[in-house]
Amino acid sequence: MKKLLTYMGVDRAVVYNLAGRGWGLLSGVLTLLLVMIFLTPDEQGYYYTFASILAMQIFFELGMSYVVMQFASHEMANLSWVEDKYIQGDIKAKGRLRSLLILVMKWYAVIAILVVLVILPIGIFFFSINHERDSVNWLFAWTFLVMSSAVNIFIAPTLSILEGCGRILEIAKLRMYQGIFGSVVSWVVLTQGGGLFSLPSMSLTYALVAIIWLQNTKKTFLIKLIKEKTGDFRVSWKTEIWPLQWRIALSWLSGYFIFQLFTPILFYYHGAAEAGKMGLSISIANALMSVAVAWISTQAPSFGTLIAKKDYINLDLIFKTTLAHSLFVMILLALVLCIANYLLHEMGVKFSSRVLDPLPFALLIGATVLNYVTYAQSTYLRAHKQEPFLVISLVSAVLIGVLTLLLGREYGALGIMYAYSTICAIVGFGWGSWIFLVKRKAWS
Repeated sequence: MKKLLTYMGVDRAVVYNLAGRGWGLLSGVLTLLLVMIFLTPDEQGYYYTFASILAMQIFFELGMSYVVMQFASHEMANLSWVEDKYIQGDIKAKGRLRSLLILVMKWYAVIAILVVLVILPIGIFFFSINHERDSVNWLFAWTFLVMSSAVNIFIAPTLSILEGCGRILEIAKLRMYQGIFGSVVSWVVLTQGGGLFSLPSMSLTYALVAIIWLQNTKKTFLIKLIKEKTGDFRVSWKTEIWPLQWRIALSWLSGYFIFQLFTPILFYYHGAAEAGKMGLSISIANALMSVAVAWISTQAPSFGTLIAKKDYINLDLIFKTTLAHSLFVMILLALVLCIANYLLHEMGVKFSSRVLDPLPFALLIGATVLNYVTYAQSTYLRAHKQEPFLVISLVSAVLIGVLTLLLGREYGALGIMYAYSTICAIVGFGWGSWIFLVKRKAWS
């Protein structure tokens, strides 16, 4: 069994990551059921549209968390951990890591404030103009969600730094515990009639678990690194981070229009119930994606370290093996989901009406599989501190955004999914694979 897991690229970090994502998948299924049971169709629409509006925080983050993880992993090529408590090694690398930590802590403190000052009123305005069609009490739940999310935003960069510093296993365990405790709290709130407050309750639980973990396990690391006298060695945001960040930022901003626009558009044109179908279906697709991403995400920091050492043979070996195994599992799960949704609709199961019909659902799941390949390829290339997929993200965002607006009003979810899956296949998967092959050959 151990040999099989090793062959499949499943190390301890992947095990915990998969456990966390596996829990996320199982708990997600239960959450979906509880949402359908304890929320009305309109409340379900608000539930998922909340998440889409809140995702606008990406306009402030600008891809910083991913960039700092890559920079930290490169510096760790010359550093090592002492008893898992603090780091030692090259003074220049330590100084650069210290400056990186301080920079992102300041950056995310500002982001947390901006999320409250900007996204909170945007959500209030959006839901207010559509509120006359239903009787959902959403205001306090929305406010609570934004506030609790701001706390998570402030914590996020520290976790990214730790991932880049090789604490992949610990972060995977943390996220597993966050998922477990967050889900349980959410279920209690849902079953006790808390309705939309289940989302902010989960978000706040995530934050509390992370704060307790950092206090108990990484306090020494953070204090020692911040107080360390490392001279003038530092990472320059202007000359080093920004040249990479602006490309990733545009890519991430494009991602908002690619992945987060469907639910608000359906909410606006067709009401909360239709938005709820799309939101729940996207949650299923995201759960599928998260299972596969467990393989690649745990290897991403090691990609940067191998590139810093110019060990391209092992880099390619790990990437190919990881992608093949994860894609195999993902395709199997995708088939199961599509068949199950079809059968539930054919049998007329009551709650099948809360999910997209079989055809648009299958298009969504198929596009998700293709998106995973594109994600894996972009992770490999971004580890080189480059962002060659930027043009793909921009073109996809424009096409999907425009077609969602044009088709969403007249053709609803089916029209949106036809456009989305076609663009993912041609622009994302097709064009992206060509760029990947060209750049991989040139950089290695």
